Amino acid sequence: GSTDDTPNMVKQYEGRIIYIRKQNEGGTAARNTGIKVAHGEYFNFLDHDDVFLPTKIERQVEILNTRPEVGLVHCGYYRMDKDGQYIDIVNFLPEGDVRPVIVLGCFCWSGAPLIRRECIDKVGMFDEKVWSSDADMWLKIAIAGYQFGCIQEPLGCYRILSDSSMADVERTERMDIAILDRVFADPALPKQAFDMKDSAYFNQRFWLACRYYTLRKQDDAQRNLREALRLRPGLLIRWQELLQLFCTNALDPRVDNPVEWVDYVFDNLIPEVEVLISSQRNYLKSWVLMGLSMRNYAYGRLSEAKCQFTDAIAFDPSLAKDEDGFSRTLTDYALRLPVVSHEYVDYVLSNLPVEGAHLASLRDHIFSEVNIASAFRDYRIGHLDSVPPKVLSAVRSRPVWLKNRGVLSILVKSLPDWFMQSVWLSRRFST
Repeated sequence: GSTDDTPNMVKQYEGRIIYIRKQNEGGTAARNTGIKVAHGEYFNFLDHDDVFLPTKIERQVEILNTRPEVGLVHCGYYRMDKDGQYIDIVNFLPEGDVRPVIVLGCFCWSGAPLIRRECIDKVGMFDEKVWSSDADMWLKIAIAGYQFGCIQEPLGCYRILSDSSMADVERTERMDIAILDRVFADPALPKQAFDMKDSAYFNQRFWLACRYYTLRKQDDAQRNLREALRLRPGLLIRWQELLQLFCTNALDPRVDNPVEWVDYVFDNLIPEVEVLISSQRNYLKSWVLMGLSMRNYAYGRLSEAKCQFTDAIAFDPSLAKDEDGFSRTLTDYALRLPVVSHEYVDYVLSNLPVEGAHLASLRDHIFSEVNIASAFRDYRIGHLDSVPPKVLSAVRSRPVWLKNRGVLSILVKSLPDWFMQSVWLSRRFST
């Protein structure tokens, strides 16, 4: 039912796909229409502004064809903006029996899952009455007892738009809370998942509060924030953790001006939170600006990145002295931004503003941290042959890593693969 030139565009694929046109009743109804007429063994759903990378379906089919206990295979993905520029990488996602995790919030991008037909035959089609119908479907499949598989590499792109579904937060609140009510009333829900109830409602309420703050709806924001803190009162003691949650939401790509967002939140806090963190406004702004700076270094916007770094230190001069905090931040962004980690770290440290130039002395320390974190990432996704070189490189600058049991474990378990890969390469090039 789209009003653009879709019918004419589709003609170039005539004979390769089946095109069905129907009255526009929303994306969920369109998905259900497709399910009714499809004959395939597997289903995948792709929204109009998202992207599949070339090997996505092929690699997911390999898992479904060899692991009959798996009902759904999802994957890592890139988040990208309206212009198609990658924002970050989302991976290290849950797999196996995900019921205790998926009740805490949807971790699948809507286009990620490749699903067996039998899953939808068992749980029914998408619920056209709820807003987050895709998240609701993945929940139903998990609660029905199906295992989730996951390819921990980015195989698709999820486009984030600042004017997307956030605009109707009231409806989102009604529908998503109703989904949680249904899930936790389900007798089939295992105890381990049921025990996550307060955390699940907290996550939803806090997210809603932040979305309402974005829309400048302070009463609804305060109501949801108060309910979130009722579910997790410990945050009123661990206020640093609360600040981190606000920082993460300020840096959500849907927020147009994160620094202004922080000001609005602090101007409209509930009293029990205001008394705890009102003096931390500039501290939070400094870390938000640091996050924006790290992104702009990745995008090659050097002038903007350096200005934001300078402004971050101006808001909180102690940031320039927090070497551990800076090391963790740069390491984190080096691994989740769409960059070559070591090149990115080198670029940032070679282009620091005057106020932070002394932090370049942390180069060896940060490279070591990046190598270890990258080794764990490669181990997780099965690239075992690349683990030993990264661990050994990290150990050269920081031998203390050899006292870390986790590091030793992945090193020992990866050595056979690394050795076999080295033998294969030596034979190939000698030949």
